[in-house]
Amino acid sequence: MIRKVFNLSFFLILLVVNGCGFKPMLAGSDYDFSIKVEKSSGNENINSKIQNKLKMLSGTKRIFDLNINSNEAKNVLSKDSKGDPAILEIVIILNYKLVEKNKILVNKSLTQKSTYNNISDKFELSKSEEMLKDNLVENLVSEIINSAANFLQSSKINDN
Repeated sequence: MIRKVFNLSFFLILLVVNGCGFKPMLAGSDYDFSIKVEKSSGNENINSKIQNKLKMLSGTKRIFDLNINSNEAKNVLSKDSKGDPAILEIVIILNYKLVEKNKILVNKSLTQKSTYNNISDKFELSKSEEMLKDNLVENLVSEIINSAANFLQSSKINDN
């Protein structure tokens, strides 16, 4: 029963997302810079997702190097009457440095969190957690891109 509801919900979400003109955030964006992950440490899965999303940037005017250190934690926020986890939380912490010509332009620490209900079907729970992580990584990548764009904007203002 739960699986049918989840599958129906997933289908409806896909239908709405595809029918409303949704497109990935970085697709077709005209950035005049690109960001290349130079050094990475911490959670390899998160780092790989960040690197793959940044590859979509294809600007050639300026190329920034990125040093990242990521950590992921899964916390139990509440338990049911039996003592089993009821509400969980995924936390991703990202420390990053945006570098150009060996000069650190931006040095920030970001945290993204998402809470969700535990479900008994561990396969469905795993898929749900991966979707949440993808969304959190998308937010982190947006923050990185925004910091690069803001740096470029502020440097243009200072040049004038």
